[in-house]
Amino acid sequence: MSREQYYLCRVPSTKLVIILKEGDYNYMRNHERSLRVPDPEYNIVLLAQGYKEEVKAFYELINGKELNV
Repeated sequence: MSREQYYLCRVPSTKLVIILKEGDYNYMRNHERSLRVPDPEYNIVLLAQGYKEEVKAFYELINGKELNV
């Protein structure tokens, strides 16, 4: 049984950091590739990839939250 991957990404146009499930991340990447003219302000930037707990920990570090260990 494989665990689903999660992706921590930054959206350049808004500067938001978001967490995407594997299916959502793949959808965004396919949509970016389908654009006639690439738009760097639209393309998401991958910051980290891993299991939900790992990516959530990175998200909390980036946003200045303390980790509960």
